[in-house]
Parts: sequence; structure tokens; C-alpha cells
Amino acid sequence: MAQRMSYGKVVLGGLLAGAVFGVSQGLLRDNVWVGLVMGVLGGTVLAVVLRRSLGSTALRGLDRGRRRAVTRAMRRGESVEDPRLARPLVDQVDAVLATPFPVKTMRVVFALLCLLGLVVMVLGFADEGAAGLLGGSPLVVISLLMVFVVLPLGQRQRERIRRSQEATRERHLTSSGDDR
Repeated sequence: MAQRMSYGKVVLGGLLAGAVFGVSQGLLRDNVWVGLVMGVLGGTVLAVVLRRSLGSTALRGLDRGRRRAVTRAMRRGESVEDPRLARPLVDQVDAVLATPFPVKTMRVVFALLCLLGLVVMVLGFADEGAAGLLGGSPLVVISLLMVFVVLPLGQRQRERIRRSQEATRERHLTSSGDDR
């Protein structure tokens, strides 16, 4: 199994992302405390995601062409042609699939955010008229895009990655007896 990236790199990535996200939220909301809290939350979430998904060293030591061949096979859901790339592909898929992708939970969260956006729109309409509808509309649009576009695309991509791993195992690893 491939090793993960070091904790120092994960923490540094989380700090950088948290700082950028926190500053942008603080400026957007014109509140330092909101920026601080959002920066800490955003940095923590990104550090966890980095540790899980990008932390694989399965492709380390491969040249650019071989890395491209592995990622292309994963993206298409196919087996790799070169048997020497079978083990890196299987390890990389294990690392990618180790990242949690709780579809039901994310659908519920985005549905609640959509509902919150609708409530903001209704309250804005009651308070300001037609101009008040703009308050919650970005939240509604983003939530609907996440539920109906991003989540299905993520599910399909994970299924292709899984198919690529199975095809590679069938073609290269089980036939040579190299499966660990």
C-alpha cells in the first residue's frame, strides 16, 4: 500500500488554504471573527481532504508519461496497458477511494442549505420586495448545482475509478499471481 504525504505538508496546505479562505470570508462579511472562524474550519477540512486524497505516494517515481497513463486509465475506467503500472494504479485507486464521499449526507446538507436560501429569499421579499429575492438566490443555485450536477459527476467518476482498478487486477495482477 502506498504511504501518505507527511503531516507537515498537510498542515502547511491547510494553513495556506485556511488563511486565503479566512481572509476572503472576513473581507466579504466585513468581520474579522467570521474570517478567523471560517479560515480555521476551511483549513481543517482541506487538510483532511489533502491527507486522504492527495496523500498517496503510489505514483511517486513514475515519469510524467507513466503518471499520465495511470490517471487516464483511472479517468476512463480502463485497465493500464503496461503491467508495470498495475500496482501503482491499484494503490492510487485505494488512496482515492479512501476519501469519504457520503452522498446521502451531502444531499441532505445541500437540501438544507437550499431551504435556508429559500427562507432568506422569502424573508427578503417580505422585507424589501423583489430586490430581497437576491439575498438567498446564490445559496439556492449553488445547492441545486451541487445536488444535481457535482454529486452525480463525483459518483460516476468514483465508479470509473473502481472499474479501472477491477480491470487492472483482472488483467495484470491475478494472472501473474502478483496480488498482495
